[in-house]
Amino acid sequence: MANKNAPLAKLEQVRKDFGKQNVLRGIDLELSAGSITGLVGPSGSGKTTIVNMIVGTHNATDGSITVLGEQPPFKTMRQRLGYMPQSEALYSDLTANENLRFFGALYGMSRHELNKEIPRVLELVHLADQGRKVVTDFSGGMKRRLSLAIALLHGPDLLVLDEPTVGLDPLHRVELWRTFRERADAGAALLVTTHVMDEAASCDRIVMIHDGLIIADGTDAELMAATKTDTLEDAFLAFEERSLRDELEGRENLPSETSATETSTKEGGNNA
Repeated sequence: MANKNAPLAKLEQVRKDFGKQNVLRGIDLELSAGSITGLVGPSGSGKTTIVNMIVGTHNATDGSITVLGEQPPFKTMRQRLGYMPQSEALYSDLTANENLRFFGALYGMSRHELNKEIPRVLELVHLADQGRKVVTDFSGGMKRRLSLAIALLHGPDLLVLDEPTVGLDPLHRVELWRTFRERADAGAALLVTTHVMDEAASCDRIVMIHDGLIIADGTDAELMAATKTDTLEDAFLAFEERSLRDELEGRENLPSETSATETSTKEGGNNA
């Protein structure tokens, strides 16, 4: 496991374009060992795109990405990475045990390791008695928990969880967050995307994102103090309003095409 507080992932001025659409606009982000970072923002703000940059399913248009000591295309670091996508990536015609064995083999785990770890992670996500059940018979919540079990199976140093508690009841959400804290206390770095502010408050650090830009970064107490608000929801709205105002003022301060033309004409006239 990595040294406590060591950066396991680092994004520097990362930009991502899809065609003419600019989805990420200069993202700087570090994920440290022993810490849970919450990435908070509305749908379409860029959270999942950041996740895709870190796990290597998307390439950056510009900027630098280092994950577990490697830069893209991440040839060896994947065995130290646990990833739970927003949409379940499971084989529905296989049992829970068979899914775990398949993904464990991809992680390079031996049969002995799998025999030991599969019961442990199924117990952890409260699916201990469901290992022989075909996934097509699972509920949505059970599939989410199996996806988490797969991400935890090999004891990763870096755990990336994209909206991990969507569709889960309050009891299972509490239990999953207890598991996340245990992983961080063991030295892993966790990135958890969410739009649920009470969950974000369970993170060691909250990174707020809006329209492809990080608009705030700090603990829940720091963010509320900076905006003189009493809730994270209100803090987010305050930072969002501040970001929009700063961007609008920046646009107003840019020289217009008319002004630029007039300046060019005057300069040309003075040189004549």
